Amino acid sequence: TGASGSRQKEGGKINRSLLALSNVIHSLSLPPTKRPKYINYRDSKLTRILQPSLSGNARTAVLCCASPSPAFIEETRSTLKFASRAKLVQVHAKKNEVMDDRALIKRLQRELAAAKKALREAENRER
Repeated sequence: TGASGSRQKEGGKINRSLLALSNVIHSLSLPPTKRPKYINYRDSKLTRILQPSLSGNARTAVLCCASPSPAFIEETRSTLKFASRAKLVQVHAKKNEVMDDRALIKRLQRELAAAKKALREAENRER
């Protein structure tokens, strides 16, 4: 790029963060049986910030820009490879429930009643 000094250092840090993000996306795009037990989000600030979104409790959209220019063919190819891996990441967003005490007590009472009913039914089947 022809950058020097602080711009060159900044560009190096950005590239390092993007490489860490690419590694995390690659790990997450693997099937659960082949996925590593530990995914290293700590390699960059970018992956630390995105960890909650990438971990699964969010809807995530990734936008990738590609250029039709032959001068940028390699960047476009690597961007499209990244996008295809990012597409394979499966997240399951769940609604976070914030309940007051009354709502929590009612929910627990319903769960308790359902458990008692299931226990009675199991005892009746044994007889």
